[in-house]
Amino acid sequence: MSDQKVRDIVLPIFTGKWSGNSFAFEEVAGTAFLIGKRGFAVTAAHVVDQIQLAESAVATVPNGSWMPYRILNAEKHPSEDVAVIQLETVLGPSWMVLGSSSEHQSCQYHAWGYPIAIAEMGARYNEDGLQTPDLVFTSGYVRRRISRELPSSIYRGQAFYELNEVAGDGCSGGPVVNIRHRSAEGVWEIMGIYIGAGDAGTPVGYATRSDSFHSWVPKLLGRSIRDESLDR
Repeated sequence: MSDQKVRDIVLPIFTGKWSGNSFAFEEVAGTAFLIGKRGFAVTAAHVVDQIQLAESAVATVPNGSWMPYRILNAEKHPSEDVAVIQLETVLGPSWMVLGSSSEHQSCQYHAWGYPIAIAEMGARYNEDGLQTPDLVFTSGYVRRRISRELPSSIYRGQAFYELNEVAGDGCSGGPVVNIRHRSAEGVWEIMGIYIGAGDAGTPVGYATRSDSFHSWVPKLLGRSIRDESLDR
């Protein structure tokens, strides 16, 4: 992991306006996380659907203030709620590897993302709150696996984990880490991509299962998304 922090790998996706090399931040649209070392990141497909690439950016906080980076291109999975985005600047390498294992009920996870509600709370005390979100940690367990479409949902696909914790709007696209597969070398295995919340008798979160897309070969990558993440 070297000296990188989670916030160097898990990044907010902002909407805004580019003017030359300057970016006017508006608000958080979702979360992404870096994979590999060639300047690619993963997010949810519905996040890509809701933004215009030319008017958005990912950002890091190298010196206490947000540094924006252009999103050059994006490619969505043909059926699952997952997308890969290409960044103008190589920000890796990343220690997050997309897993291929199939997990079941009671599997414990850790997740990270940028909830819009936290940014809005910050805006009450700071006029730039919506442009300076906090990275938020969530942990929990898998309630059940789902292998069908979610009813009345914007989340496309047929392979989900139902999670006992809701991370919040803005966390869509964030990594869901299998805590049993965090190696001594600092590699974190991603078991899913957080996509949003629903109601199953109680508020729950949903993640797209990595076993449903780890072998996907995006044209942007020229190899499987898992192989890209393994190239560290």
